[in-house]
Amino acid sequence: MVEHSRAQAVMIADIIIQKPALLDELLIIIFSENEPLSRRAAWPLRFVHESNERLIELCLPLIIHKLPGIKTVAIQRNLLYILAYSNLPELYYGRLLEYTSKILLDTSSSVASIIYSVDIFFKIAKGEPDLLNELKLIIDMLLPNATPGVKSKAIKTLHKIKMLEKRRM
Repeated sequence: MVEHSRAQAVMIADIIIQKPALLDELLIIIFSENEPLSRRAAWPLRFVHESNERLIELCLPLIIHKLPGIKTVAIQRNLLYILAYSNLPELYYGRLLEYTSKILLDTSSSVASIIYSVDIFFKIAKGEPDLLNELKLIIDMLLPNATPGVKSKAIKTLHKIKMLEKRRM
């Protein structure tokens, strides 16, 4: 608890990669939302994902199930990051679209949560023209009051959508 640094988060991630049984304990700490411990535990989970995505794939259903109950922005941000850069189980597309839509339409959402939610929504919507149209509408609502980071992500995503639409023609 004394130190909270990137080096410490990477060290914890390395320990978990070496002893995967500890991953369950880390998830229990994260989902308990016992501050500040839970918030600090979410960061190493992100590094576990970056080093060993297959280990985290086993936890994706739990993460997706627990995500709507998360109140801490730092935990939410790290979980959304993991989902944005994971192969998402198709079984959970509907739940993820509903959740990310709420994040995108909530004016109090953090910048990082919005950016990762756009990525998740786009990843799911790529194969569905109706969902891409819905994402375009959401982005159009976001743009007028968006921060520079959100504007950049929104514009890049609109460009990706336009490229997908051109390929379909």
